[in-house]
Amino acid sequence: MTTSSEHRAPTPEEGTWHALTATLSPQSTDQFDEWVSEQLQDLEEHLREFVSPRSLQKSLRG
Repeated sequence: MTTSSEHRAPTPEEGTWHALTATLSPQSTDQFDEWVSEQLQDLEEHLREFVSPRSLQKSLRG
C-alpha cells in the first residue's frame, strides 16, 4: 500500500532541487513563469470582490 510520503515533491535537500532546476531550459522556465502569471491574474480577477484598502498594501507580485 502506498502512503502520501511516497508522493512528496522534491525538496531542496543536498542540492537536489538545484540539480533539478539546472536541467530546465530558459525557454521552459519562461513559459512556466508566463503560465503562473496568467493563473495569478485570473485568481486576482476572481477574488476582486474581496479586496480591501488594507489588502491592497500587500501584493502577491514581487
